[in-house]
Amino acid sequence: MTDALRSQLDAVLAREIEQRSSEKRWRPLPHQVPPTGDWRGWLMMAGRGAGKTAGCAKYMVDHVHGPPCIDGPVPHWMAIVAPTLGDAATSCYSGPSGIRSFDDGAVMAPRVGGLIVTWPNGSQAKMYGAREIDDIERLRAGGNVCLSWLEELAAWRYLQEAFDQMRFGLRIGPHPRWIASTTPKPRGLIKKLYKSEIRGVVLTNATMYDNPYLAEDFKTAVEEAYAGTSLGTQEMYGRLVEEDTNALWTRDTIERTRLVVAPPLHAVEVGVDPSGGAGEQGIVVVGRADEKTPDKRTLKHGYVLHDASVRMKPEGWARTAVTTAVDWDANRIVVETNFGGDQAVALLVNACDQLGVHVPIRTVHASRGKQPRAQPVSAMSAQNRWHMVGYFDELEDQMATWTVGSGWSPDRIDAMVWPAWSMKLVSTIFKSVGSWGGSQMVHRTLGRRRRS
Repeated sequence: MTDALRSQLDAVLAREIEQRSSEKRWRPLPHQVPPTGDWRGWLMMAGRGAGKTAGCAKYMVDHVHGPPCIDGPVPHWMAIVAPTLGDAATSCYSGPSGIRSFDDGAVMAPRVGGLIVTWPNGSQAKMYGAREIDDIERLRAGGNVCLSWLEELAAWRYLQEAFDQMRFGLRIGPHPRWIASTTPKPRGLIKKLYKSEIRGVVLTNATMYDNPYLAEDFKTAVEEAYAGTSLGTQEMYGRLVEEDTNALWTRDTIERTRLVVAPPLHAVEVGVDPSGGAGEQGIVVVGRADEKTPDKRTLKHGYVLHDASVRMKPEGWARTAVTTAVDWDANRIVVETNFGGDQAVALLVNACDQLGVHVPIRTVHASRGKQPRAQPVSAMSAQNRWHMVGYFDELEDQMATWTVGSGWSPDRIDAMVWPAWSMKLVSTIFKSVGSWGGSQMVHRTLGRRRRS
């Protein structure tokens, strides 16, 4: 045996001894023990500091050293997806609860295909973010895997799109699976997973207090920040709350101001918030009616009539926006041009051309954040002047849960508030919130549905 080979074997033996020693030191808490049975996804929904990241990291390490899923030199080909690529590298690999803490044989390094973790037995895990449109395309092109780890799932900006592409890639080995570690947030996909509306998913819940090793200073800091709030229920106890106390709307306000039928309307507009790529496109119909008070004052009321938001290619959402405007006899379409600029208008004009209709189009470029645009509209709700005419679950979810620090874009809220400004239901925003473009007229109108 050569000295070089002996050195290699000694190094491998040292790693194995260290790994076994680490395994002996680490005792999984009950919520960190993987579920039994034939499951497709394991969702560990827990409060801060509960040890959910460590549970998933240990599962991936055990998977790597378990029976191979693939014949040949790479027994396991896996994916790690986090809110950003940087989060994947720090939280999932190099952090105190990451892969490196359980297996120092795992090495993270940039390769031609991206940032990849490799193991001495040839196993590999490619890292992805879920914040940019390009991240979705990378997931689409990432190939098939036997295991995916989804870190802080609820914080992904493109949650549904990234989750779908991840699931499509689970196609290798006898039991392709995904594991997820997250603090809950009331987003559409998270609620479906929480309510067991997606088959093959096992949910594990844990609180911050289920981790006996958590530092008291950390627990004190979290309690001081969140105790007594709905956000604290999520952050400390890992329970899903469908309303954020910091959101601009409350469920009670939305319900209190809801109507079954709108009064006769003076104007109707369709707000459009195009996404920057493969995300959701907000398309919401809003009407205006004025009410005379006993002291002869005029109060302006806004009425949300329809939510036609979609996830479609540019030509698809533009056609949807135009047909929605026609169906609701809208006075105009109001479209935000921050993403796409003139292309958004061109798409709408082209859709009008194809449908042979006449719809005025007004453009707006937002110069300030989403919250300043939405706050005056939420104030109308508090004054009983902003009404849901019917039920719009996904839009109302955004209204009751979105905050500045949510990490995702409320496309439906954006689409809802632009008509409020355009129809002067709230004060002018020419200087403070956005700048208006011109209006365009195209073709003649076809038959339209009567307002109701």
